[in-house]
Amino acid sequence: MTSRARFAILLALLIFIDAVLLQVLTTDTEAVILIDRLLSLSAGLVAALALHRVLPAASDHVRQPGFWPLVTIGLVLNYGIFVALASRAPQVQPLVHFGFAWACALIFGGFGLYRIRRWRN
Repeated sequence: MTSRARFAILLALLIFIDAVLLQVLTTDTEAVILIDRLLSLSAGLVAALALHRVLPAASDHVRQPGFWPLVTIGLVLNYGIFVALASRAPQVQPLVHFGFAWACALIFGGFGLYRIRRWRN
């Protein structure tokens, strides 16, 4: 398995668990939407990190400096965009905010990975 395929699997798992848990928490609990989002994002991250430990290492695995800070900033950016959208437009379905926040975080992460790889070469 290549590192890109492994990364795509982990990212898809994170987004899927985040979306499902956010939907369940927002429909079944009376908690604040921002706490629900933080819980769902944390659960998705824990699941992705657990699968990261279980999956075999990629055959073309190269340790890239700056990758984990990029991931951390992307997750903080994701949550920040969600909070901003949810506080400005609470009447909109939370999954719309969720999708836009993930789209922005993925664009940020893709550009960041491009910059890391370009700088390294």
